[in-house]
Amino acid sequence: MKTFPGRFKIAAVLFSLCVFLSLSRHPGVAAESGKAGIDASSLYLHYCSQCHGIGGRGDGINSTPDMAINPRDHTEASFMSTRSDEQFIEIITGGGTRLAKSPLMPSWGSTLSGEEISALVAYLRELCKCRYEGILSHSKLRRVDPDFR
Repeated sequence: MKTFPGRFKIAAVLFSLCVFLSLSRHPGVAAESGKAGIDASSLYLHYCSQCHGIGGRGDGINSTPDMAINPRDHTEASFMSTRSDEQFIEIITGGGTRLAKSPLMPSWGSTLSGEEISALVAYLRELCKCRYEGILSHSKLRRVDPDFR
């Protein structure tokens, strides 16, 4: 039996997961007294936790030590505060390659509505307990995150 390199296996698992999630029931819309509300924590659990972990620490079940780029730790305020909400919206909508991040981060723009993506961004701010503090230079970012690219 022919074996495949670790990266190919990871990509195959993530692709299968994306297909499964896109075909599965949409968890983020909850009916409350006849009115639709967005439950961002359920969206995060359903769409993001497989890689980023239930608590957002980048330790999800699809995160492995041999990944070229590990999933972002969304609780790390020192890094998360250097990214604007617009950048988070762009990455969630278009995937990791949209802003030169991991190609394993899928694009959710065809799956999630704009309101759901905005709710996820607000939830990311809850996870990091931070807000956008402006642009930092690459050298400052490397001091905060040695793996910054």
